[in-house]
Amino acid sequence: MKHPISAPLVAEQQEHRVQPDCMNDAAQAAQNMQSAMTRRDYAWYRMDTNRNLMVINSILLFEGPLDMARLISTVAHRLPNYPRFTQKVVTRRGKPYWTEDLAFNILNHVKLEKIGHEVTRQELQAHLTVLAHVPLDENRPLWEMTVIDQVEGGYAIVFRVQHCITDGLGLVHVLNHLTDDNDSHGRSPAAEGHPHRAQPVLHPVCSRVVKGVSWLKIAAHVTRLALLLPDAKTRLKAPLAGNKQLVWLPPLAMDQVRAMAKRMGVTLNDVWVAAVSAALRQYLAERGERVEGKSIRAAVTFNLREKANAFQLGNEFGLVAVELPTDLDDAVQRLRESSRRMTAIKKSHQPRATMAFLSIAGCLPRILQRFALNLFTSKGSVVLTNIEGPARPRYLAGSRMTDLICWVPQAGMIGVGLAFISYAGQIQLALFVDTDMVPDPERLMTLTQDAFAELERATRASAEHVPAPAADGELATQLPSAA
Repeated sequence: MKHPISAPLVAEQQEHRVQPDCMNDAAQAAQNMQSAMTRRDYAWYRMDTNRNLMVINSILLFEGPLDMARLISTVAHRLPNYPRFTQKVVTRRGKPYWTEDLAFNILNHVKLEKIGHEVTRQELQAHLTVLAHVPLDENRPLWEMTVIDQVEGGYAIVFRVQHCITDGLGLVHVLNHLTDDNDSHGRSPAAEGHPHRAQPVLHPVCSRVVKGVSWLKIAAHVTRLALLLPDAKTRLKAPLAGNKQLVWLPPLAMDQVRAMAKRMGVTLNDVWVAAVSAALRQYLAERGERVEGKSIRAAVTFNLREKANAFQLGNEFGLVAVELPTDLDDAVQRLRESSRRMTAIKKSHQPRATMAFLSIAGCLPRILQRFALNLFTSKGSVVLTNIEGPARPRYLAGSRMTDLICWVPQAGMIGVGLAFISYAGQIQLALFVDTDMVPDPERLMTLTQDAFAELERATRASAEHVPAPAADGELATQLPSAA
């Protein structure tokens, strides 16, 4: 049931329809009326299909009572500081543009749904799944917030953003700007990190020779990926049906996961890849599919943007095609192999090659873009995303955010996506799947949680068995390097 907004609140919001905080300068407002859209962002915009919406779904959980008027006022003054949130996409003579929505009204984008009783986690999950199937209105800026009251003693905000607006790093910048680092809430955001005051970090200009060699390597990687054979045909490669489900787990302690990585000399992302590999191995085995000798490939997101430039939004990341070590039974071996494969790919030009591919795809007619995208996504079975969220608790309109969970969309023919996002000392695992591929996503989530527990035991045992340094000139046996 929709919550009725009071007449005084409506009147207050009318004055903020197109005048966000720090937007009084007429020249700046005119500059933001229209700007060219990058072909890469345009590719994401056109990837929307009935079976795969290109929408980043996130849920923010808060403690304490909801003050809807204060919440809307905060969002109205802060979110439009990023022009993309008051602009819509138009095309003129085949070229895409961001153009100001002169009828922009915050009340069209921030709405309250009152369920009428205390909402359980299962009910919230089911409601979020329903919302995730609803396309965003292309005649308005491509985002929305649905506020749900009475959730675990507080309230929740379902924040949905079309991927063409930003990637994960940009979204975290937006969330930091929307929120405060304490509960002394003010109407205006802090100056630090303000998108109107931030200065982009410029890269040093390379010589033409260096640029030419780099582009040759990128072209070689694009060609290699295009010619790459598809991975193993499992139930994870069933045809998309479009019936999606979003699930998540109780958070893990960041210190515990970081300790696993430190013991083995690997990254948090390596631990994530190893845990997912174990979960997929067990999940498929339980359904009678042999995984020995089979290669399951994941598209792992790889950030290519300076953190200081996140305020610019847009998409600046690549995807790396990683052969998951699902054929290995030993947890430590699986972790070492995950790290070795990730390190090798990250040192290559593959991330930039996939980002360049998206820019090229945005220049093609829609039907050719879809063909090219399907060709590339047929090479893998799952998407893995690792997002670094705020390190400390954040507050919105005076309420403390207790949890942050995010689901990223899967493009083309991929229907299984797992996300790993950190927030305030905890890590949240989330799964977004086509239920024809994974009919029981809760089981896959449980297996992922079990895989982290297995890695905890295995890495601890491995660390305990590392021999002490040799004395009196004797050589100590060393474990293989994690790299």
